[in-house]
Amino acid sequence: MEITGIVSEYNPFHKGHEYQLKKARELSNCHAVAVVMSGNFVQRGEPAIMDKYKRATTAIYGGADIVIELPMPFSCQNAEMFSLSAITELKKLKINNLSFGCENDDVKILKEIASAQLYNKNYSTILKEEISKGISYPSAVSNAVIKILEKDISNNAQLKIEEIIKSPNNVLAIEYIKSAIKLNLNCNFIPVKRIGKGHNEMDLTGVYDSATAIRKSILNDNIIPPSLTDKSIEMLNDFYYEHLSYNSLNFYLNYIYYKALDLGVEGLKEIFEVSEGLNNKIYANLFKFNNVDDFIMSLKSKRYTYSKLRRILLNILLGITKENIQYFMNYNDINYNYVKVLAFNDVGREIIKQLKNDGINVIVRYSDYKKYNVPLHRFSLTDKTTNIYYLPLKIRKTNEEYTKNAVYINK
Repeated sequence: MEITGIVSEYNPFHKGHEYQLKKARELSNCHAVAVVMSGNFVQRGEPAIMDKYKRATTAIYGGADIVIELPMPFSCQNAEMFSLSAITELKKLKINNLSFGCENDDVKILKEIASAQLYNKNYSTILKEEISKGISYPSAVSNAVIKILEKDISNNAQLKIEEIIKSPNNVLAIEYIKSAIKLNLNCNFIPVKRIGKGHNEMDLTGVYDSATAIRKSILNDNIIPPSLTDKSIEMLNDFYYEHLSYNSLNFYLNYIYYKALDLGVEGLKEIFEVSEGLNNKIYANLFKFNNVDDFIMSLKSKRYTYSKLRRILLNILLGITKENIQYFMNYNDINYNYVKVLAFNDVGREIIKQLKNDGINVIVRYSDYKKYNVPLHRFSLTDKTTNIYYLPLKIRKTNEEYTKNAVYINK
């Protein structure tokens, strides 16, 4: 069975995602599309607007055959860690193709940028020199790559590289390629060029709008735009009916204040990505703001981008420490020789059979952890963070990781 893999968050699933799934299947001519998706907390550093099972359900109706979970703590970390974890999960499915949405679909130049970062022995040194100039990290990366490739490319190509590296989906595409190379994943790369609105464009057309604009419309204006698929609208309405609210990082501000206060200045240094100095700044700004955005802006600098600070605040909220990250990166027993399925259809069921034949343990319910004698380290962290996910909602859930099974969709 030829499988095309996709990394996603679907926060929430919209018509642009449906288009990408359709094009990925068409361009790869595959038998099945497998998606690895962030759980209840996502890479941009926030809770998903609705829970992972509902988002996975929308993906199956939108064109995927199976959705597996991108595990904590990597689902809400920087692009490099996020990508490496996601491709690690897809490799277990023996994917033949890796497809990704991006602003630039020139796979040749994307691979050249990835190779420059991976293989050039001077890249790290040049990058540090560029960062020391006080410029933003994306600009530093762009300058470093151009310096490495400048002898082999034209001025127009240099401008193209700068444009590529400053576009969020391109950055992730490059990281996916790098991760596939690092993991010796032999697959075809199939970029799907983004159509419609840009990543952070805020106006709505009702067709191919950005997920950022869609979330803003839902959270701020309580309007679900028609740029979502019918099933996504249904699942959002179901989530709201169950919890009398959608979810947002702003709902956690007082919890973040409490966790930072409880950790103290020294304890904050143990949180992943908090370095010396930022811990003092965070502590000094506690209780001064009534929303997360203003709190983040009080901490922002060239070293700490808005997105990075969102992830740091989420790490504080969830208690994700440097030790946690080191442990999960180095932990090496029968070690995660499993995938956790969130949703699947009949084609997905065939993938599950293939996984089992290949010796991969498939988790569709809690009892499967015990059935396959899977270590519960990741489960325990996911269970804790899932309970935190529901904490600020008006109607809460507890222990969902124990009670919720993968969703089978017969369509």
